[in-house]
Amino acid sequence: MIADQYLQLRTDLETALGALLKLSSEMRRGPAALDTLQGLLSDIREPILFVVVGEVKAGKSSLLNALFGQEFAKVDVLPATDRVYIFRYGEQAKSVEVTPHLVERYEPIPFLRDFNVVDTPGTNTIVAEHQTITESFIPRADLVLFVFSVINPWTQSAWTLLDLVQKKWLKNVVFVLQQADLRDPAEIEIIRRHLEDTALQKIGFAPPTFAVSAKNALLARTTGLDKERLWSESNFGPLEDQINRMVTESSARMLKLQSTGRTAGLMLTEVVDEIRGSFDVIVRDEQHLARVSEFLKNRKEQTLRQIAGFLRGVEKACREAAEHGTRFIEEKLSFWKAWRLIWSRAKWQEDFQHEVEEKLRHTVQPQVENAVQLLETDLRGLWPQLQDTIEAHFASEGKTQMSKTIPDFARQRRELLQSIELTLVERIAGKGVEEQLSRIFRESATWVRVPAGVAAAGGLATLLAAMIHASVVDVTGVIAGSALALGTFVAITQRRKILNAYEKEMDNKRRELIQAIEQQMEHAIDVFYKEIEVAFQPLAAFCESERKRYEPLLHRVEAMQEVFTGVRQRLQQVQHG
Repeated sequence: MIADQYLQLRTDLETALGALLKLSSEMRRGPAALDTLQGLLSDIREPILFVVVGEVKAGKSSLLNALFGQEFAKVDVLPATDRVYIFRYGEQAKSVEVTPHLVERYEPIPFLRDFNVVDTPGTNTIVAEHQTITESFIPRADLVLFVFSVINPWTQSAWTLLDLVQKKWLKNVVFVLQQADLRDPAEIEIIRRHLEDTALQKIGFAPPTFAVSAKNALLARTTGLDKERLWSESNFGPLEDQINRMVTESSARMLKLQSTGRTAGLMLTEVVDEIRGSFDVIVRDEQHLARVSEFLKNRKEQTLRQIAGFLRGVEKACREAAEHGTRFIEEKLSFWKAWRLIWSRAKWQEDFQHEVEEKLRHTVQPQVENAVQLLETDLRGLWPQLQDTIEAHFASEGKTQMSKTIPDFARQRRELLQSIELTLVERIAGKGVEEQLSRIFRESATWVRVPAGVAAAGGLATLLAAMIHASVVDVTGVIAGSALALGTFVAITQRRKILNAYEKEMDNKRRELIQAIEQQMEHAIDVFYKEIEVAFQPLAAFCESERKRYEPLLHRVEAMQEVFTGVRQRLQQVQHG
């Protein structure tokens, strides 16, 4: 196929441009970028223009039919009725009369997508209008074929037309001696030399000259009979090679392809920078999210380790209250007081319970409230650290990358970061911790068998009162039961056993209280950190979805870069080669 190297280069560049246009459209790039790409596509899609000039009966139409491998140009048209025909591609065959002497002929022939062919009337019949039309096409032509018949190659009309055409427009001219099968090779060689000598005299240079048989070439391409012999005898091979070189090396055509390749390459670089910039932000956000997750995990472990320190004061207060109760019992278990205890058990229990409860309430409850306050202070201290992380990493990168990233990506990411900050403020600032502790105590009230509805410190106080009451009731029950069962003497003699029973019971209740508060705090810490992690989940989900979106895009544009690089290298090789 003629001009196949150029057409392949153009097709490859057109395919790459089409892919870039599609991607740019998917990314919703601005109208200016899309219009530029569409314009580049339109420019390189402009068909190659061939113009054929020569006398009537010189075999111009036969030459065209042979070049393109099918009969599409009229043969043996009467000189008086001939016109200038421009063959273009059309879905349906039709003729459009542009002027009385110029006709556009549309044919559904595939090669006309790549070639526009101008078939001119014979140079010996050209009228003024024909000459004007012919001259208007020659300057724009990628190839001008001046056809001479070997039957009458000495015609003057072709040279007259060449004299009228500016010399700078003749760089793409090729001389073709048609109907070579009608002469002997020796005669053809003489005619060829004569044409070259005449060209040197009249236009100052000798265009490439080829003697061919269009009839044999067309037969070789359209029939399967003796194809190789016909093609060899047609001598069309060297002519096609020359046409390929001229079209491929045409400065205007190649410069257009090279310019288009450079412009598209720059636009592709912008797209690559956008996509890679967004993808880099995603990767960095994922890395920062992993660091935040690790930070929260370590911070949570640190908080959990501090619970024992938070409760040290509570445990100490419980021991003090128990010691106070021991002293109270020792005082009450003298001989006469023990005897009286048997007859007034209710009063004894009431006094003992009131004494111990008051002591516990005044010593333990403030320590419990202090433990809760220490925990709340610790959790609130998380906010400045998280705020610094967001500002130092997420927000700052957003500020530097935002102008480079695709608008919807930038907007969504910015909104997510704002949402995270608001959520963290809500979770950590104000009464957030206290409210969470209140909810946790309400949810887990059954653990310590107290009524639901307690709130933070108040809930702990209620829990404390319930356990104090249970402790005192249990202890007074042990003492009273011992007294009633054994009598005064036995009660006194077993005073140490009673005290041991009291101390053991109070020790158990102290451990229960500490364990209950510890479990509540652990649960509060667990819920608190989970809610902090949840605040970052939308950004994590966003990163995951955007990675799935941008990773394939990144692969696509990198593949496009390889294609454009390959096309540009081939264009440079043709230019220098």
